Amino acid sequence: MAHYRNAHPTAPGTISQQAMPGHHHARGSEHPAHAAGAKPRPRVLGKSAVAQSAADKAANAIYVWQGKYDRIKLQQGFLREFGKSPHFNSAAIPHFELLVGFIEADTRITDLRWAAYMLATVYWETTSLEKTIAPILDKHHKPVLGKNGRPLVRSRQRWLTTMSPVEEVGHGAHRNYFLPVKVEPLPKGGARVTEQDGDQFTVTAEGNYKAITQGARLGTAPTQKATTIYKDDKGSEFAYYGRGYVQLTWWSNYAKASTELNLGLQLLLNPDDVLQPQIAYKVMAHGMLTGKGFANGRKFSTYFHGVKTDYVGARRMVNGIDHAADIAGIARQFETILIAAKS
Repeated sequence: MAHYRNAHPTAPGTISQQAMPGHHHARGSEHPAHAAGAKPRPRVLGKSAVAQSAADKAANAIYVWQGKYDRIKLQQGFLREFGKSPHFNSAAIPHFELLVGFIEADTRITDLRWAAYMLATVYWETTSLEKTIAPILDKHHKPVLGKNGRPLVRSRQRWLTTMSPVEEVGHGAHRNYFLPVKVEPLPKGGARVTEQDGDQFTVTAEGNYKAITQGARLGTAPTQKATTIYKDDKGSEFAYYGRGYVQLTWWSNYAKASTELNLGLQLLLNPDDVLQPQIAYKVMAHGMLTGKGFANGRKFSTYFHGVKTDYVGARRMVNGIDHAADIAGIARQFETILIAAKS
């Protein structure tokens, strides 16, 4: 997680300016402006610093925003930017507007670029295989009728943008979080988790976990056969594959995300709740704002502040550099939409 402090070695208050314990600066080396009775000189910014400050102010005038967005302009912008995409889906527009509503209501979102990057992430992560049905047309583009006189139709699967929480394709098959685990709530508010290989863990009410079984390791090979310990466990069975806007995975991440959102262990005990749009938004926004959970210590302020705009690097909050340039391009499209829709 990046921490912004006085990074320059001669910035006021940094260790490099302080005398070592038991030592004093030589009187002769004292700066004339700090001599006894003299007023300190005002700090004068160099030309490059002045230019940087002006550039930051100009960027902030565009991007610092906590107001509303015009819904008609949002719709028009979405159609203009994405209408010609092979993945375009008009059914995604209401979900897009719902997501913008969550962003408007979230007072922590103070930069339009943060909103644009969340929308781009959702656009990418929630594009999924959808079944569509279309009429069969003849060479004159008229519906072909069946023996019963009804139009014939064909079904097919297409990758379409949904802008709504989705389940991971394949439910994480071949990954070590693929197999379900058993979860048993404990009297004091925590829970016990038993994996298929017999490894057991306790989860505290704060979402932290600790191994019960000696040598227990998080995760199980997807080919693992259920042990007797697992079969005899009385807990409820859940699978923790990717769900939501940013595909939350692993039972340990469900537990931690849940407590950080002040939901207790709700998401551990009811993982499908992450498919609720409001909860999916909270998971995504919390991670990107704080760097916790799936964000791996990286957060919005690292990539967007003042004149700095790093849509490519921001992908590291979610999934390394996977398709970073593609998502950056989508984020710029959403930035254009949002700037035009400010009201």
